[in-house]
Amino acid sequence: MNIEKEIGKLKYQIKLLKCMVNGDEFPFFMYAIDHEFEENQVNALLKILTAFRYRMYEGTDDNYHHYHELNKADAQLQSLLIIYQIETSEIYKHELPSIIEFRHYLNCIFAEKETNPKHILLSLKRQSIYKELCDYLLNQIEDL
Repeated sequence: MNIEKEIGKLKYQIKLLKCMVNGDEFPFFMYAIDHEFEENQVNALLKILTAFRYRMYEGTDDNYHHYHELNKADAQLQSLLIIYQIETSEIYKHELPSIIEFRHYLNCIFAEKETNPKHILLSLKRQSIYKELCDYLLNQIEDL
C-alpha cells in the first residue's frame, strides 16, 4: 500500500475514534487531535503548566522547593524543552506565571501553528487539567 493510502486510512481511523470518544469529557485531547499537535508538543505544554502551577503555590506548598529542584535537574525535561528553545530555568523562575509568558511558550512550542491561548486554557479547564491555574491565566486575558 502506498503512503498516501496509508495516511488516508489513518485519518479515517482517527475520525472514527473521535466519534467513539465523548469530546465533552476530553476537550483538550480533542483540541490536540483537531489541531494536529505532536506528542512532544503536548508533553512540553503540560510540563510548563505543571511548573506554572507550582509557581502559583510556591509560598503555600511545602513540597515546592523539593519539586522545583528535582525538575530543574531533570534531563528528560531539559531535552524535551530544548527542542523548543526553552530553558528549564525559565519556567522555574520565582514569580507568578502570566498570560504573556504562557503565550510566549505557546509560540515556542507551536511555532508553525496558529494557537489561541484562550481556547487552549478553556479546553484544559473543561478537562479538569489545572483548573485553578487556567482560571488565573484566563482572568489575565480578560484584564488585557
